[in-house]
Amino acid sequence: MSSFSAAPLPLYEVCGALHLHTTFSDGGVDFPTLITAAGKAGLDFIVVTDHMTLKGREAGYEGFSNGVFVVVGYEHNDANNINHYLALKTTKVMRGHDTPQEYIDAVKSEGGVGFIAHPVEKRHFFKEYPAYPWTAWDATGFDGIEVWNQMSDWLEHLKSWLNFFRLFYPRRFLTGIEKDMLDIWDTVNRRSFVSGVGGVDAHTMKTKIGFLRLTIFPIKVELKGIRTHLYLQEPLPGDDPRRAREIFFDALKDGRGYISNYRRGDARGARFFMEYAGGVRALPGPQAVENGLPGCINVELPDRAEIRLIRNGGLFLKQTGRAAAFEIKNAGLYRVEVFKGKNAWMYSNPFPIGTYPL
Repeated sequence: MSSFSAAPLPLYEVCGALHLHTTFSDGGVDFPTLITAAGKAGLDFIVVTDHMTLKGREAGYEGFSNGVFVVVGYEHNDANNINHYLALKTTKVMRGHDTPQEYIDAVKSEGGVGFIAHPVEKRHFFKEYPAYPWTAWDATGFDGIEVWNQMSDWLEHLKSWLNFFRLFYPRRFLTGIEKDMLDIWDTVNRRSFVSGVGGVDAHTMKTKIGFLRLTIFPIKVELKGIRTHLYLQEPLPGDDPRRAREIFFDALKDGRGYISNYRRGDARGARFFMEYAGGVRALPGPQAVENGLPGCINVELPDRAEIRLIRNGGLFLKQTGRAAAFEIKNAGLYRVEVFKGKNAWMYSNPFPIGTYPL
C-alpha cells in the first residue's frame, strides 16, 4: 500500500485483481496457487468469483494470506446463462432461477455489493467460448459495472485464425475500454453514481492448435493486466479481516479509485481528485456531488502520458505530462482517461458534479 496525503484525510492506495476463477468452478488453478501468484505479482488484494459457489470461503481462504487480502464472492447468472453478476459480500448463493432484478435485490438484501460482469461481451471467433452479455438494462439497484474485462477484450479481438499470433501475446492488444461500454457507463452515471471496476476474468484458459496445446493465459500473466486501484481512508488491518472487508467494500462501492492496464506501466501512485475553493478535496465517487464550484480536477501520474478530461461522455480538455489541473466551472459528469500513444493506461471513476440527474 502507498500513502496519499493530498486529500481531506490521509489515504492509502491498494491495487488488486477482480473477477478470478479457481478449480472450484471453471478456473485452471487452485486457491493456494492463485494466492501465491498474486503475492509474487505484488498485488494487495484479489477478488475471487467462482461460478455459483462460495466454496472458497467455506474452505477458509478468505482473509489475509501471503501478504494478499483475499475476498471471496461468486459469479451469478440467470437461467439462460447470461446477465452475469459479481455478487460480493454475501454469505450465500442466490437462487439460480431468479431474474436479474431478483438476484440484484437478493444480494442487496443480504448487505452485499454487486457488479454487472462483462456487459457488452461479443464474439467473432471461438464459438466454444460464447459471449455472455448483460441484457437486463431495465434492472436497477446494481452497485457497479465491470467496464473493462481482460478476457472478454482479448477474445473479442480474435476475428479469425489470422489473429493466431495474439495467442502468444495475450496482454499486448489490450488497447482500451470499448466505446459502447463507456457510453453506457456515462449514461447510467448521469442518473445516479455507478462504480466502475476492471476485471481479469481469469480462467487460465487452455486451447489446442493441431498437436500444440497452449495455456493462453498463465496465471502469472493474467495478473499483470487489468487492475483495480482503491483509495482507502485507513490501511487494511491485517489482524482484523472483518474490519478490512468493511474498509475495502466501502471504497469499492463508492468508486474511490481507478482502473489501470499494467501492460502500459505500473500505475501505482496515480492521483485523481477534485479540489474546491478553500482547499476542500474530493475523490472520484458520489462524494464529489454538491461541493460547490468553481473547482479543479487534479491528476498526478508516475509517468508522462496524455491526460484526457471527459465531460458528459465527450472529450472536454486534454494535457500531456505527468500532471494536469483542469478548471471546472459547470456541473456535469467528469472522469479522466490516461493514454500512452493509442493505448489506454488508466480510467478514473467519475466525478459527478452538481445535482442528479446531471
